[in-house]
Amino acid sequence: MMASGISHTLLIAKKDLTEFYRVKPRLVTMIVFPIVLMLLFGYMFPSSGAVNHIPIAVVVQDQSPQGMQLADRFVYLAQSSGLLDVTTTDSVSWAQQQLVLNNVYAIVIFHQGIGTQLSSGGGTVEVILDQLNPTLDSAVKGEIEQIFSQMDAPTSPSALNVVFQGLIPGTTGSFEFLAPGMIAMTAIIGGLSGLAMTFSRERELGTLDGLLMAPISRLSIIFGKGLAQIVRGAVSSVIVFVISVLLFDVKVYGNPLLMILVLFEGILAFTGMGMLATSFVSDQESAQLIMLMIQFPMIFLSGALFPLLQLPWWLRMISYILPLTYVVSAFRAEMVLNAPFSAIAPEVYGLAIFTVVVFALAVPMFQRAVTR
Repeated sequence: MMASGISHTLLIAKKDLTEFYRVKPRLVTMIVFPIVLMLLFGYMFPSSGAVNHIPIAVVVQDQSPQGMQLADRFVYLAQSSGLLDVTTTDSVSWAQQQLVLNNVYAIVIFHQGIGTQLSSGGGTVEVILDQLNPTLDSAVKGEIEQIFSQMDAPTSPSALNVVFQGLIPGTTGSFEFLAPGMIAMTAIIGGLSGLAMTFSRERELGTLDGLLMAPISRLSIIFGKGLAQIVRGAVSSVIVFVISVLLFDVKVYGNPLLMILVLFEGILAFTGMGMLATSFVSDQESAQLIMLMIQFPMIFLSGALFPLLQLPWWLRMISYILPLTYVVSAFRAEMVLNAPFSAIAPEVYGLAIFTVVVFALAVPMFQRAVTR
C-alpha cells in the first residue's frame, strides 16, 4: 500500500511538471526571474554602499573678481572631492527646475554682491537641498559644509555664512519621497496585472466564451475590460493618497489637475501594456508569472522606492526606458515640489506617445487572443 502511494505521488508530480514544462512562458519565467532578482538587488545595494558623482548646480550671480574667485574655488574643491558633479549657471530659476526634475540634488547660490560683502568681513551663501531623500541630503550637506570649511579665499572661511534650505516649506522626511511613488505605483500596477488576471481567469472558467457569443463587439469587450482596470487603479490610488495625507501628514503643493493627468496617463499606458502581455498567454498561472516578471524590476528601477542615483549607471540606463520612471518622476515633482507644466511636459508628452503606440499594438493582438 505504501509503495503504491509513493508511486502514485511520483506519477502526479511527473504529470504536473510535464504540464509546467510544456507551457514555455512559465518555464522561462521560473528560470529568468530569480536570476533577474538577484542581479537587481546585488547591483542596487553594492557592498561598498558608496554613492558618488552626485550632481549639483552652482549659480554664480556675482561677476566681481572676489565673487568669481570664491565661486571658482568652491567648484574646484567640489569637483576634486569625487562625491559631487558640478554644473554652473547664472540662472536660479533654471537650477530650481533641474532640482524639481531630480537632475540635480542641491543648488549652491553665490548671490550678487557677495564679493563686496566678503570685502567688508561677511557674506552669505545660499544652499537649496533636494529634501526628498534624507540619505542623499545628508551626504550632500556634509560635503558642502566641509568644502566651505576648507576654502581659504578670498577671505577667512569663518566670514562665510552658509544657509541651508529647501524648495518646499517645513521639515520633510523620507515618506515625502515615498508617498508619490507609492500612489503612482499602486495606480498603474493594478492596470497592468488586473487585465491579465481577469482575461486568463475568464478563459479558464469558460465565461469568456459566453461574452464572445453575446451580441457585443470585440472592441466593446476589450475597452470595457480596460475601463474596469482604469477604475480599479484610480480607486487604489485614491486610497493610498488619503492614507498618506491623513496618517502620515504628507502635504500636497501641486496642481491637482496635473496630478490627475499624470496618473490617468500612467494607468492608461499600463492597461495597454496589460493587454499586450495578455495576448501571449492563455492561462492564469502564466499570466501571473509574466506580470510578476514585468512588475518587480520596474518597481525598484523606477525611482518609486529608491533614488535612481543609487543605481549603477547601466541600471539607470534601463530605468530611463521604463514608463513607470516617468510617471513617478512627474507625479512626485507635481505633488511635492509644485512643478509647473513646462517642467513635467516631456514626461506628459512622452507618456501620451507611449500610450498611443502601446494601444495601437495591443488592441489588434488582444482581439486575436480573445477569439483564438
